[in-house]
Amino acid sequence: MKKTIVTIVVIFSSYFIIAQEYRTVTDIDGNVYQTVQIGDQLWMAENLKVTHYQNGDEIPCNVYNDDPSNSAIYGRLYTWYAVDDERGICPEDWHVPSENEADSEWQILVDYLGGGSVAGGKMKATGTIEAGDGLWKTPNEGATNESGFTGLPGGFRDDSGVYDELSVTGYFWTSTEEHSSASYQRSLYYDWSGVSGFAISKSRGFSVRCVAGPTTGITVEYQSDWNLVGLPLEVEDTSYNLIFPESIEGTLYSFNNGYMSETYLTLGEGYWLRFPGSGTTTITGTPVNDLTISLDEGWNLISGISTTVNISDIQDPDGIIIAGTVYGFALGGYSNTEILEPGKGYWVRTNSLGSITLIEN
Repeated sequence: MKKTIVTIVVIFSSYFIIAQEYRTVTDIDGNVYQTVQIGDQLWMAENLKVTHYQNGDEIPCNVYNDDPSNSAIYGRLYTWYAVDDERGICPEDWHVPSENEADSEWQILVDYLGGGSVAGGKMKATGTIEAGDGLWKTPNEGATNESGFTGLPGGFRDDSGVYDELSVTGYFWTSTEEHSSASYQRSLYYDWSGVSGFAISKSRGFSVRCVAGPTTGITVEYQSDWNLVGLPLEVEDTSYNLIFPESIEGTLYSFNNGYMSETYLTLGEGYWLRFPGSGTTTITGTPVNDLTISLDEGWNLISGISTTVNISDIQDPDGIIIAGTVYGFALGGYSNTEILEPGKGYWVRTNSLGSITLIEN
């Protein structure tokens, strides 16, 4: 049986992330954070608490009321200058999300959760201080945390060093600057179910959430009748009828010493799929830039990554691929191919069990 090992940012997985199914990411200080997939985005589900940039230099930051115990709960408070530093405040392959554009990472999140008037409730941790089951002040309006974001009211540090609004408001820096002294932030409130955003002094100390990798879209062409297809991105739901909505129901087949009917696509696997006519579909998700695929001896159906890979660039340390046996399928016939295109499937023949690795050029 083939097994696929996926490397996306720093998360290794042979299955797919769905909302509120958590993984972890570790910063340079060794702090481990829960993460959560919300739509096509992968977010930290905890506030950042790192004290060193990616190169090891110390980050100027504070803890609410200068009480170290608050760091473990609410994370640290950073100025925008610290956030914007090119040395990198987030873990490797993660970054501070953008804002103030229709396609910004924060706006994508808010839109996915139903818009600015309700998204905050879906992002806030539940419970209240008064009820003894949470960290928000009553009423913690509309809080369900159904997104798994688990937003906390970490308060802020003002320009003069005064701390305020713990348990009342959660402020989160974005990467987007308004002008030389102000940048955008997003905020959650104890008495409102929405989420707001506005520009404010870069010297304020706010919380930070990081988001993984870019979200991208890949358009895949298909022809009428049978096609060899694959999954080129990490997505929330891998059902073939969502990824290829124009395909004919019940026609997805994998190959493992024989054909098997399938419902879900797996990264690195190739599939037969039938369409009633030619067309295109656009798949949106997180790019896959590094993929290791385990292969059986003989013929295998595989697929590529999020970018085109030359056959000559496939890492095959044990030399298991038989030269000249990588085939694509188009216009009802097979042909040797020199490249693996995103979203396409390919036949490849091996002389033994083993694995190959595809890496973005």
